[in-house]
Amino acid sequence: MLGGTIGGTSQSTWRGSIVAAASRVRADILFAVVDLFVVASAYGLALTIRMLDRVVDPRLENPSTFFRNLAWALPIIMLVHLIYNVWAGAYGHVWEHASTAEAFRVAVANIAASATLLLISFAAREFTDSTPVVVPYSVIVLGGLLSLFGMGLVRFRSRLFSFRRALDGPPILVVGSSREAASFARQASSLPGGGHVVGFVADDELSLKSGRKLAGLPILGTIDQIGELAQRFSADQVVVMGNDPSRTRAVVDRCLDTDVRLRIIPEAEDVLSNRSLTLDVRDIGVEDILVRPPVQTDLDAARNLIRGRRVLVTGAGGSIGSEIVRQILAFEPDHVWALDRDETLLHEASLQWVGPITNILCDVRDPIKLVRSMEMIRPELVFHAAALKHVPMLESEPEEAVLTNVVGTRNVIEAGSRVGMRHFILISTDKAVNPSSVMGASKRIAELMTQAGNDRRDGCIYTAVRFGNVLGSRGSVVPTFVEQIKLGGPVTVTDPNMTRYFMTVDEAVQLVLHAAALSVESEVFLLDMGEPVRIVDLAKRMIRLGGLRPERDIEIAYTGKRPGEKLTETLAVGPLMATSHPKILEVKFEGMKTHTVFELVAALEEAALAGNRQRLYELLGSFEAALSGMSEVVVDLELESRDRIWI
Repeated sequence: MLGGTIGGTSQSTWRGSIVAAASRVRADILFAVVDLFVVASAYGLALTIRMLDRVVDPRLENPSTFFRNLAWALPIIMLVHLIYNVWAGAYGHVWEHASTAEAFRVAVANIAASATLLLISFAAREFTDSTPVVVPYSVIVLGGLLSLFGMGLVRFRSRLFSFRRALDGPPILVVGSSREAASFARQASSLPGGGHVVGFVADDELSLKSGRKLAGLPILGTIDQIGELAQRFSADQVVVMGNDPSRTRAVVDRCLDTDVRLRIIPEAEDVLSNRSLTLDVRDIGVEDILVRPPVQTDLDAARNLIRGRRVLVTGAGGSIGSEIVRQILAFEPDHVWALDRDETLLHEASLQWVGPITNILCDVRDPIKLVRSMEMIRPELVFHAAALKHVPMLESEPEEAVLTNVVGTRNVIEAGSRVGMRHFILISTDKAVNPSSVMGASKRIAELMTQAGNDRRDGCIYTAVRFGNVLGSRGSVVPTFVEQIKLGGPVTVTDPNMTRYFMTVDEAVQLVLHAAALSVESEVFLLDMGEPVRIVDLAKRMIRLGGLRPERDIEIAYTGKRPGEKLTETLAVGPLMATSHPKILEVKFEGMKTHTVFELVAALEEAALAGNRQRLYELLGSFEAALSGMSEVVVDLELESRDRIWI
């Protein structure tokens, strides 16, 4: 039975190979027949042209003799051309995508065939008794040239006539001066949504000054001039070649207020395989949205901190927590425990983790289960990322913010301290600075509890790491914008003047791990996230990166500031100090006394569990009043990160 199966499979494969070969031969035979017709027509036309010279050459008084001789010689002429076409490899190609290499093969075949026919004609005249020349030398030369022209016309007809067709499409500017850019320019008209390329935009002045051309088209200017060039040439599209985030960001920024569609082809294969010209919104990399290059950091210090240690990560099902787990697993920990209360998120996140890891389904608001889990695993390092983060939602549900972000943090600190935790790292937020929302106030109290941890004298290092919005994380505007763009808009922005600081998940976690390695006592670290980004500009960049035009293809609607939201975020209140890492700063501020902090937490817990919202707001109000009395100064982060001085 097995032998029969193998025999049947082999026979099927053999039969399929024959069918495929027959299909190729059929296509080549058709081309060969067309070539023979071209050769016959070319030599007939060549002799006709030669006969026009009868006044000068009296031998041509009887043209019928020459045409009769040509008719007898044509089988030999066609056979010679066919043999050389096969020899030069002029068959078996997809001529729609042919290049100069294929054109060279056709030229070589025709030149070789003409040379051979000249030798045959010379031999017939010199070594036979035949007086008249079978076919005049001039007819052979001219016939060979006309055959070359005809064969080239047949093979390259789509390429030869595509230029005129391309001019009917919309004008395109191509950013880049690589071989792939030239290939795209030649094939732009045949691509979905294509048009005709009017010229190229170079990365620098050097390429512009060289005066060279690509695919016969000029280099018109540099990226800094792209807005002006788009208007001058009435460009409908700007196509960015290559997977260079810095180039993409520069083009997007200079096209924000230009009525032109931005399209991206990240890989050369996308051009050469005729895949869609448009980069779909779902394929946008968040690093393309940042107005600065992503931060890179040396993680040797983090590796030394984590290698061989038992690590617990709370909130491991979330965007930041899951990325912390993923990066920690690369640093050879003894074991990692991923804790979350959401089984679905925890399961989905665990599918991407590889290494010594165990999932724990537990709520940080449950002190009994938390202590039991801690006593079982006895972690040395605890990364506390579990938190509720949606500002407007928590304004309407302040009890939940208190129970998770405040009480949950206290539970993790106390359970960890009980089992000998060596290092506690709180993931905080810029909304904890001068909080205007319940969410921000809850995270500030969590920071104060972390700072007060040093008073426990339990041998544990307590660290808080503060940063802004994380692109692409749950709760970020980016996933919302993506869905709105996919649905055709509108993209909703709360206020045209609203700004936020942004980082990618990957770089934020890298800096968190590095900050943890820097910590030696109870510190609050701040990640330098560059310049704030206007949310409306972020929306425009995302629309541009989707190949669409803001306000024309996708509407931007302003909905108004929501409860608890600020127009701008403050990254630091109090003095900042430089650390050994240029993107990590230490925040210095006067904390609250330990017993005061934990008394406030106990009172908040009692009010939240009782559903006494009035009491909850009173306690949060007293907390904010206490903070305002600490003589803190708002720090200009841009100045501080530039000068690195104590303010």
